[in-house]
Amino acid sequence: MILRGRSVVAGLALLLGACSGGGGGVEELQPPPQGGAVADTATARTIVLEQADMPAGWRGPAHTETPEERARARQIAVCMGRPDPQDTRSAIVYGPDLSLETTQVSSIATVLKTTEDAQADLAAIRGPKYGECVMAAFKEDIQRQVPEATVQDTATEPLPVEAFGDASVGVRLTANLVYPDRTDKLFADLVYITKDRSTVSVTFFSFNQPFPPTLEQSLISRVGHRIATA
Repeated sequence: MILRGRSVVAGLALLLGACSGGGGGVEELQPPPQGGAVADTATARTIVLEQADMPAGWRGPAHTETPEERARARQIAVCMGRPDPQDTRSAIVYGPDLSLETTQVSSIATVLKTTEDAQADLAAIRGPKYGECVMAAFKEDIQRQVPEATVQDTATEPLPVEAFGDASVGVRLTANLVYPDRTDKLFADLVYITKDRSTVSVTFFSFNQPFPPTLEQSLISRVGHRIATA
């Protein structure tokens, strides 16, 4: 189960962080109208989680995008009435996909071209379509990655999180992966924080029980204080 769990969640981090600017790498960026791509990338690097932020035993590689992830990021943004993330983004930096047994943490930090773009993304995430759009992509991607399982009982609910920056938004997604011999429940907590032009999303994955809440809140606090002072 551990290996299967990791293969599932590693491919979900970017799609759940779509409104943080997922899809595309730094080499694809065009110079933004303010700040400069180099400076904005340096800012984003100070925000994401790294292995040093985690307790002993957590390990993970750098995140590597796939074409499917980029397409999913675009799909979620368009579903919510926002443009392709590449059109509004100045810089993007991914934290590593850090795992311990059946839990994983992934983070994405971006700097958008304007504060207006950041506020529009925030309004979309707070809007009524966010849960619907993310859940549709979430379910499709699980089924694509684990074709031997049937995805059932998907649900989304607000996740209370500590306030940082201009706003913090949390959502919890759950789904049952039904195999012939067992059922695994997947929890995915997505936390989105924005301040001025900067945004960060942190996604916490776990199987069969929610991600440890004390560690989750500690990591949210870390990125929250980082983006508040970036």
